Amino acid sequence: MKQQGTRPMRWFATFIFGLLVAGMLAACGDSTATTAPATTAATTAAAATTAAGAAATTAAAAVATTAVGAATTAAAAGAATTAAAAASTGGNATGVTDTEITLGGWGPQSGPAAAYGIIDRTIDAYFKKVNADGGVNGRKIKFIFQDDAYNPATTATVVKKLVEQDKVFAFVGGLGTAHNLGVMDYLVQNGVPHIAPATGSTAISTPFKKPIFALQTNYTTEGALLTRYAIDSLSSKKIAIFYQDDPFGKEGLDVISKTAEAKGVKIADSAKVSYQTTDKDFSSQALKLQQTGADTLFFWSVPGPTAALMKEIDKIGYKPTLIMSAVNNDSSLFSLSDNTVDKAWTASWLPDVADPDNKDAKVMAFRDFMAKNLPNEKQDSGFAVSGYAEAQLAVEALKRAGKDLTREKLIVAMESIQSWNDSMAYNVSYSGTSRQGQNAVYFMQADAKQKRFIKKSDFLELKPQ
Repeated sequence: MKQQGTRPMRWFATFIFGLLVAGMLAACGDSTATTAPATTAATTAAAATTAAGAAATTAAAAVATTAVGAATTAAAAGAATTAAAAASTGGNATGVTDTEITLGGWGPQSGPAAAYGIIDRTIDAYFKKVNADGGVNGRKIKFIFQDDAYNPATTATVVKKLVEQDKVFAFVGGLGTAHNLGVMDYLVQNGVPHIAPATGSTAISTPFKKPIFALQTNYTTEGALLTRYAIDSLSSKKIAIFYQDDPFGKEGLDVISKTAEAKGVKIADSAKVSYQTTDKDFSSQALKLQQTGADTLFFWSVPGPTAALMKEIDKIGYKPTLIMSAVNNDSSLFSLSDNTVDKAWTASWLPDVADPDNKDAKVMAFRDFMAKNLPNEKQDSGFAVSGYAEAQLAVEALKRAGKDLTREKLIVAMESIQSWNDSMAYNVSYSGTSRQGQNAVYFMQADAKQKRFIKKSDFLELKPQ
């Protein structure tokens, strides 16, 4: 019995050796191939973004290792299929099989920013709807998203897992400024595309990073437009800022300060009050802000701290004009703040789905999607709309990339998107030199009686210089 069992194994070993030889020959025959560093097998596979031969060699080595470890032949066949796809298309097809595309994401399903968790749940539901409708170019989308609890250190861990263990083809909608900045170099080095990171950080698109495509209007554009609106239309004379002490908050602080000063309104250092994401008590920040005497208070903060500070300043009788980043533009803020968000101003880069009079076809399609696919979620969630828009962009790019899917072809497909308005996003454009998709916002004001934000302006666009 033992001797009979060794004959298939000898045949399989011969088959594996053949794959190794073929891979090495392919590598030698490709003048553009590069040698990947000898780290883990998974990291090597992800790093081979332009070397078809190296990708085939790495995949074959992975199969050989599997054989030594007596892994299943199905797993070996899957790796061989991916390697063959990469070799035949001249690119990196990690995460792609004949029937499936594996995409990844991360965001807080728990922790201080858990309100954003609906973004990934919406992306997941959208992909499942696409799969039910037949998928993309004959393939179904598998979306794996991880909870990082809004902790950048956790983000780095889950992203590495998704790349090296789950072998994702690309990322969609990974959330957070510090979180994205912490993993961006890793994704670039490994050639892993990231479509529509859920942040408005300007650092996502500037400087240029080939596999990273920003969608959301960036914070510099949003902050400049909000500050101009405050001074020109809301008669703001003295401004204070409550900001998160990280790259997200500091970008808002910087652009608001510079824009205000350019319009003759200097913001005192004492009126720049920060917080940490771990803070629970905001009473000291409320007192500091009240003491500034500012008639306008900007919030460059996430929903939990925003709502907590609003309740604190209301408690002590401080009543400035409130202006918030679009990161707070969600109906959940009314309950989080005990309605103290009333009359606050904010920006939006996506359509108003909470307006019952909005009968736009895209909005109606979103409402139908939510009712059918996410019936237990907030149906008018601004965060859900952002996840929906991010998923729409990813599907459009996958369609344009074609049947012979590689990471390189996905990037080319993204660059072909010009003045695109077939999704919830507005006038989205990319090119071989630009990675900022949308550059416009409009303004809204909170109405506590209706528990929603009311649109007060049309889109204003501010394209990068």
